Amino acid sequence: MNHRDFLRTLSNEEKRVITAKTNSHAIYRVLLLLTLLLVSSFCIVSQMPFWQVMLPIQGLLLISLFHLEHECIHDTPFKHILLNKTVAFICGLVLFLPSEWFRYFHRDHHRYTHIEGKDPELASAKPETKKQWLLHLSGFTVYKSLLVIFWNYSLTRKTETFIPLKAQTEVVRQIQLMFLIYFSLWGISLWSKSPLLLILWIIPLLLGQPFLRMYLLAEHTLCDHDENMFRNTRTVISHPIVRWFTWNMPYHTEHHVYPAVPFHQLPKLHQKMHQYLEHNEKSYISFNRHLYREMS
Repeated sequence: MNHRDFLRTLSNEEKRVITAKTNSHAIYRVLLLLTLLLVSSFCIVSQMPFWQVMLPIQGLLLISLFHLEHECIHDTPFKHILLNKTVAFICGLVLFLPSEWFRYFHRDHHRYTHIEGKDPELASAKPETKKQWLLHLSGFTVYKSLLVIFWNYSLTRKTETFIPLKAQTEVVRQIQLMFLIYFSLWGISLWSKSPLLLILWIIPLLLGQPFLRMYLLAEHTLCDHDENMFRNTRTVISHPIVRWFTWNMPYHTEHHVYPAVPFHQLPKLHQKMHQYLEHNEKSYISFNRHLYREMS
């Protein structure tokens, strides 16, 4: 059974039901996430006892915006495209990940999942040694790449091959707008001598990076370089709390097989296809522990 054969087993009615979009599921999660961020931010700003413990928690909450941005570039969490694009932009602004650039990068990742020379995710080498793994988890290599993207698109207008010609202007303008916003925020921060940007955003984001890197490594690392989605992608069952904050993306094979399925329907899709999955893992910690042990 390959993923195309599986999709043919679904009736038109099943496809209609499982791809139906709502606003309520996503709005509920976004409101709860914002509430948690406000509570965490208040604890940090007011410097409550042991407030330093809240910094990595703040980081985890901020990092969870990656999963929301990912969903929004698929236009699945909300019914309206404009709402998806707006939320994606805000998330990308927080994460230094331009949403329109990410949209086209990710489009080619889905088209050529784990295919050497075609999947843009494979353009960046994955860690092969323990030292490289630790450096990767720090987020240093990721932010270095993002800095190059901001430089190229904002100043030299040098784009990449996966950005279609008709979208280049929009992508460049969005990145230039983000650059302007960052410059303004840092200017205000320096002028007011306020540490808020550092303690509420930058430091927590850096502390949250290792968790996002561990998550992303598990998606395709050590999977087959094959066109069959059941073999080139991994599903991580994980804990329900982890699945909640990652917008059910641990069901990653399911997502790649049928990207039009909104996050809240992925558990149902998992029940239909779990017997065909070839790469499963119980948690992100167990996967990375195995990966680390195999490294030199």
